[in-house]
Amino acid sequence: MLTDAIGVNPTHATMIGVSDFDGVLRGKHILQEDVSDRDGVIKFSEAVLAWDCSDRVIPAGFTQKPLSAFGDADLRILSSTGRAVSYVGDQRLYLAEFTGAHEGICPRGVLRKVLRRAANHGYSCAAGFEFEFMLFKENADTIEEKPFDKWVPLTRGPFGYSIARSVAHQELFGEILVLCDKARIPLIGLHFETGPGVIEASLHDCDALEAADRAIVLKSMIKAWAQTRGMMATFMAKVSEKWPGQSGHIHISVASDGDNAFYDRDRFRGISKQMSQFIGGQLKYMSDFCVLAAPNFNSYKRLVPGCWAPTCPSWGVDNRSCAVRVIPGDPSAHRLEYRLTGADMNPYLALRARSVQAFWESKKMLHCRLRSSVMQARRPAILPLDFRKAYQRRHTDLHGLQSPGMSLETGLLKPFLARAVENGNPFNIVLPTLNVSGTSRSPSVSSMLLQWFVMSA
Repeated sequence: MLTDAIGVNPTHATMIGVSDFDGVLRGKHILQEDVSDRDGVIKFSEAVLAWDCSDRVIPAGFTQKPLSAFGDADLRILSSTGRAVSYVGDQRLYLAEFTGAHEGICPRGVLRKVLRRAANHGYSCAAGFEFEFMLFKENADTIEEKPFDKWVPLTRGPFGYSIARSVAHQELFGEILVLCDKARIPLIGLHFETGPGVIEASLHDCDALEAADRAIVLKSMIKAWAQTRGMMATFMAKVSEKWPGQSGHIHISVASDGDNAFYDRDRFRGISKQMSQFIGGQLKYMSDFCVLAAPNFNSYKRLVPGCWAPTCPSWGVDNRSCAVRVIPGDPSAHRLEYRLTGADMNPYLALRARSVQAFWESKKMLHCRLRSSVMQARRPAILPLDFRKAYQRRHTDLHGLQSPGMSLETGLLKPFLARAVENGNPFNIVLPTLNVSGTSRSPSVSSMLLQWFVMSA
């Protein structure tokens, strides 16, 4: 029988949720008696690992089966992840991950394996996510009836950190706070950000895997909550070229033997040799893994000069224009912030890419000296400017890529590219026909802004 983290039996109908490649929770209600064996494994359709966000089969996915021949996969229900996911009532959600033959391409599973490898080398990783999301005073019917530029945001114009707006909308803020408290997703900040209807939620740091769990649940909860309020919420990286983008920054620290491995009081700004090495890994592989940090065509609309988003592999101390920002502090707070990712990221895959980049450097002992890092920040290479360039820069032949349990090429990047080619992009950029797995496809650019707005990760 499933029990939650505090030993309370779940309600008769329990929700099970698992991440797809887009970072969208897929799942269903199950009856308590359906979970019969002791290890909490049930059968679940493998199709969710081959669908895009509009339930169309990705032509270059992980399987060569016919499009309608998908069977069941083993799904491990994680009883310790039970949480309430409604600010009213006690609807409970348990996260799950694919196991068995599908474990190697399960987003949560591959992050767990990378973190386990780090633990085998004596390191533990803590993380905290920040998400910006936009609220519109619309519903599923009105956004389909109205032209995009007629959608009404919750607030008008930019007014970041506005106390007046926070007080005026204290009822909404109160509901978000209750929602997060019931779901065991503690926040360290909630405020209006720059841009119409934009709110930022900063999640408290914790174990990296738990941090990714909290992040993916938060995004689904906010979307569902907004609909109960007659609104729509989106985590798109860039809703309009006229407005700022929505970021999804990741704060990361690493501990060894219980101490912050990033902190050394005797070095420049407290940046330890291990932290310098970690930053070096981020910079070296940033372009190669950009497709996991910015997984959609729309993601690259945010990565433009002058919009508080990085355009090159760079680092700096307390500098928000850089891709990697060192936040100095005492040993309990000293950390770095990864600023390339947008709110549309898959938390598991984005955090996995950050960990892989850094721990490759640790394994190879390629120390990145501070002087070298500063010079690289001054003469940077430009990050990929669009999804196609990011895909072309993908890293598929580095030693150790298979050992985390998956093939980045066949398990993730081809599905991303195929989805992009199939779906087009929300700004209707004209794209040439591409050849994906031997099949020529022209992109559809009709209503993807609507689809991504409602369902994007």
